[in-house]
Amino acid sequence: MYYAPWDAESQATRMQFKIVAQYYYKQVYFAAINCWQPHSECRQKFSRIQQFPVLIVYIQHNKGVQYKGIREAAHMIRFLQYVLRPLERITSLSDVMTLMSVYDAVVVGCFNFAGSIGSPGYYSFYAAALKFLERDPHREVGFAVVTSMKTCAELWIDWSPTLRIYMWNETLQYPHQAEFTSDVLVQWISANTHQVSAWVTPPGVKSLTLAPYVDRGSVLILFTPRNPLQDKNYNYNMLREVGLEYYNCNINPWVSNLASHLANERAEMKKKYSEIEAECVFWKEHNRSEQDIHPIHLDGELWMNESCHSRHVRRKLCSACERHSAQLCGEPEGDARMDENDSNKCKKEEIVSSSNHMDFGPFTKLQHEYYVCSKHSHSVSRLQTSMLTGMGDERSSAALQEAALLDRCRRFRRARHIHHPVFPHPAYHRKSPRNFTGLACHTNKTLSLIAMDSLQFHHFAEGLGVDVMARHDKTAVVIFNVVQESSYTLNAEFNKGAVLEFIKNYTDGVLNRLLRSSSILPRGALNHYPKQDVEDCQRQGVLCVTELNSNSFHRTVMAQNVAVVLLYHSPYCTFCHIISHIYLTVARYFRAVQHIIFTRIDGENNDLPWEFTMHHYPTILFFPAHRKSESHVFPRHYPLTVSNLVKFVLANLDPEERCFWGMVGLCAGWGKQQNVDAARDCIARVRRECLTAIASTLKQYRSTKMRWHVLKVSSSLNSSQLHFYRTATHKQLKCIVCRLQHLKEVHLILGSIDRLQEDSIEYIAIQEIYKKYQNSVKKLDFYTEVAVTRVRDSVPHVTSTKDEL
Repeated sequence: MYYAPWDAESQATRMQFKIVAQYYYKQVYFAAINCWQPHSECRQKFSRIQQFPVLIVYIQHNKGVQYKGIREAAHMIRFLQYVLRPLERITSLSDVMTLMSVYDAVVVGCFNFAGSIGSPGYYSFYAAALKFLERDPHREVGFAVVTSMKTCAELWIDWSPTLRIYMWNETLQYPHQAEFTSDVLVQWISANTHQVSAWVTPPGVKSLTLAPYVDRGSVLILFTPRNPLQDKNYNYNMLREVGLEYYNCNINPWVSNLASHLANERAEMKKKYSEIEAECVFWKEHNRSEQDIHPIHLDGELWMNESCHSRHVRRKLCSACERHSAQLCGEPEGDARMDENDSNKCKKEEIVSSSNHMDFGPFTKLQHEYYVCSKHSHSVSRLQTSMLTGMGDERSSAALQEAALLDRCRRFRRARHIHHPVFPHPAYHRKSPRNFTGLACHTNKTLSLIAMDSLQFHHFAEGLGVDVMARHDKTAVVIFNVVQESSYTLNAEFNKGAVLEFIKNYTDGVLNRLLRSSSILPRGALNHYPKQDVEDCQRQGVLCVTELNSNSFHRTVMAQNVAVVLLYHSPYCTFCHIISHIYLTVARYFRAVQHIIFTRIDGENNDLPWEFTMHHYPTILFFPAHRKSESHVFPRHYPLTVSNLVKFVLANLDPEERCFWGMVGLCAGWGKQQNVDAARDCIARVRRECLTAIASTLKQYRSTKMRWHVLKVSSSLNSSQLHFYRTATHKQLKCIVCRLQHLKEVHLILGSIDRLQEDSIEYIAIQEIYKKYQNSVKKLDFYTEVAVTRVRDSVPHVTSTKDEL
């Protein structure tokens, strides 16, 4: 690890690097080098390091391989696992199918190892497998080698060296005439490999990792935990199986067989996991029970010819037993005598001399166990020998098998600490939708299939409006289209049938668009406003502007009895923070108005229906009461100041609303901040508005009476229609009289004062007068528009008479 002491990433990687070193200390040498000193040897060699730390694995007789994956211990352990064993050995065609269930593509190299020198091209293939790890640190593309020409013939390969790529729908062969070097092989494999689905691992900095999938059209993203220490992932295998069926347009037998193989693997995956768990538990108990058992060190005479294998060997072995028994019993070595039982034990151990019963390697359950004289002895006589018994040899067959089991169990135990295995409910057996196989060729919607680790990249799901960490098994499926700026999520339980139906419904266009809402995202996320405290908002002198989200938008904005002023903002918009004090100032001025509310919404993290979506921040909308369809946007060519915003709010109110809701409340809210002249001027303006409203109301009164007289003398109305319209006109006139009375009382109260405040007696009286007026209107149960519409429908020529008046 090349690091810089001041770098935060280097400091964070330090502990992970130590964990990996503790795991692989027997096989890999670990070192950390400070590469920040300007004139150091490291800095001169790596002069273009753009980011610390840099992790490089150096292999003997080969160039270093840089690790570009996630800097966590589990991912680094898996990477080193592939560095130590970059190739798989296959012996039949069925092995290729098995590897295809593990990797998205498999590169197979066929080499002739007939001699002891080796096969031409093998070293280049081995180096290419290592070098490809820089592009594919998680090993999505597997590398396998065939060492027998007989097996190559079964794969229809008659030339060595030969390189093939087995993919989900085709097989490509490397040209014989092309240069067979590691760099050329890596470029050819990278250029020709394609997958039906892929794991996507963004590097954590600005990159184009997602661009190739998003730019093609729609993309289905599976967010699921990815445990790097587990060889297979149930959910991802299900996604691969779905992708194979989705893209299998010509009903290719190879693709169908691969999909069936993946289905069978998923069905047996939980059972195999339980078997590994039981095996590791047994190995742990067995290893503990035989910690004190040591292998016997035999004399080289045991390898003599059978004819020379006489009593001398047995006598030597029994002599050792005799001495060992004497030491255990505390007897002098020279006086030690063997009883009949000890003699039988030694005779029993004479079978060690036979080469057919030799014991090689560490103790396992399947091996014979030989001890000196007594099975419960705590010390063993070690006889010097030069015989190659395999005992103590870390590279013997039994030792390698034991080491493989140990490594598998270590990875198994560490994997359980990362995340528990995910095995969804087996509901995938339900029937698939009709005509799903080959659906990609029968629809005009392109769909890419990718998967992302929900443990590492859950913030991508939150950006799409899904709190994946709160879902079952931390798993979610989202279809996203960047051109249409829309996303869709699978709300049903995750299984194969649900995914197939989800894709089919999307291609049919019957899914509802997901509206992201900040209410479902974690409150600890960055750039989120803190949650408002209700008690603080009710305190004197405290103003709270309601923060809306996608779920509460329609309920608040579309309330018919209130006018709503809405500010669209974004956490990343600097201008929104600049004008926030202006918006709050105007909201404080209108705080005394009960029928006007000021709200705001984060347009970046909350999706709204298209008619309410804004493309510029900040944007201010006004939704008038009872006329929500007549909303207005604050003009962008006007400067956003307190005065202009106040005028904008008042201009969008009805005359009655502007007089009573707006201007009276504005004068009361402005309150003590005004001087005497400004307060008197504010009240004078309200009185002029009252007089204007009185004049308008009187005009409406006269117009209503005149219309009634015209309809009464009209011969086109029958008695029932005339009675209905007379009742409606009577209610309308009574409502107009109540309004005139209300205007007169407010005008008289304002004429007796010079200043209006929220806590003044006059303002409270004005509010009581307005409430009385509202109750009177409700009691009348008057619906003028409905009445006039019904009369218009029944009497066509009445409309022209009304329009003239």
